[in-house]
Amino acid sequence: MQTLEELKSRREELETKANEVQKQHAEHEFSINLEDKKMMKTLMSHLDKGYTWKTANAAVVVTLYDKLKSQHATAVKDDSVAVSVKLRGHELNGLYQALLNVEGTGVENARRFIRMLTIVGETVTDAMAVLAEMNSEIHSLHQELQEIDVKIEEMSVDVVSDEELELVKDETEK
Repeated sequence: MQTLEELKSRREELETKANEVQKQHAEHEFSINLEDKKMMKTLMSHLDKGYTWKTANAAVVVTLYDKLKSQHATAVKDDSVAVSVKLRGHELNGLYQALLNVEGTGVENARRFIRMLTIVGETVTDAMAVLAEMNSEIHSLHQELQEIDVKIEEMSVDVVSDEELELVKDETEK
């Protein structure tokens, strides 16, 4: 059985590790491969004209669009044909949600969307799997922290009870 001091020390270690992992994951950029610059423009057009946003996701969509626009400007200057965009976890999740929640009209718009989804879909799905693993790691650390907190709380109550017993014992001996 671990002592209260050992549990508190382990908790500090886990808290430090959880903070470091969360920071690393927040800064991690996922590379989403697109066929070409035209596909990036199609994706931006979809977000701008074919995506129905709500209050809950408006900020994410705007951030995602601005990130794509910025990277598109950089890609236009680059001579390479293949294009990839770098997205952080919240932007990746925003893109994933935007690809899942689509309303549109017209056959040609549907055709463009399906082509874009075919090209972008696999790389987004793979990146989402990595993001899920990262979130699972953070969840495990927090779950372990919670279990340690419960043990610390239980041991702290036991310590207080022992101290109270000593006081009562001292008082009765007088």
